[in-house]
Amino acid sequence: MFAFKKNIKLMAMLDEYLNVARETVNQFKIAIEYLLEHGMDDHFTMMAEKTHRSESNADDIRRRIELFLYEKSLMPETRRDMLLMIETLDRVPNRAERIIYMYVTQKTKVYPAIENDLKELLTLSVETFDETIKATLDCFGKMSNVKESNRIVDNNETLGDHLERKMITKIFESDLDIGEKILQKEFVLEFGAICDLCESVLDRIVICSVKRHN
Repeated sequence: MFAFKKNIKLMAMLDEYLNVARETVNQFKIAIEYLLEHGMDDHFTMMAEKTHRSESNADDIRRRIELFLYEKSLMPETRRDMLLMIETLDRVPNRAERIIYMYVTQKTKVYPAIENDLKELLTLSVETFDETIKATLDCFGKMSNVKESNRIVDNNETLGDHLERKMITKIFESDLDIGEKILQKEFVLEFGAICDLCESVLDRIVICSVKRHN
């Protein structure tokens, strides 16, 4: 049987990937906070490029992990579970990069009435991703905290949905023209997707947990 926690090479690559993924999401948070404070400028564009480089690095490491898993004599179902978990997790830094470049290319200003709620959703999303990383490491180890991580991520996803609805309501109650309303809504949904993706990762982790203990 392939023991994930005993495979030093795999765990080293996983640690490297998770650190870079976390760094990418943290850089995303810093950049968006800067955008809310200072607006669009050259420094924000530079921060976007930094986030892109970090996300690209995470992709390179993820591909090395996937190749490593295919090279091992794993049961197809085990390999599939692990690959799906990592691929779903990787969508979070991908989404972070996507949001930043949406602001860069569209030059969109955040609707002032939702700034505080957006900051709250941003913080919640990063905290949820941190908990997801913790659960991922636990999945490759003893899996002793999966239920608690699943509870936290599930609660955060619910809170995120509430913030999304609150902001979208404010947007469509405003005097913004319809095109701007749709654009602002699109950004809110992009931010909200981060918690949704984290919940999807936890779903995969819970499945792995059940299979490994049966």
